[in-house]
Amino acid sequence: MVLKSTYHGRLDVDASMLVVDEITVVGSRCGPFPAALELLREGLDPSPLVERVLPARSLSEAFELASVPGVMKVLVDFTKL
Repeated sequence: MVLKSTYHGRLDVDASMLVVDEITVVGSRCGPFPAALELLREGLDPSPLVERVLPARSLSEAFELASVPGVMKVLVDFTKL
């Protein structure tokens, strides 16, 4: 399980699930947000970095595509199940 976000507050998790199912949890944090926001304000178009946008039902395909060398970003649209 990979947690990719900046989370504010406490998170209650049933740790027994992690132990019984032998799940590894990895946390990852975003880079320099202010600099990225400034680039967007200046008109940088991030869309060339996005390989594909897939609906949530294609989550397995999204993970497979994201693991391909050279693929920058694969987005999952959870408004399209």
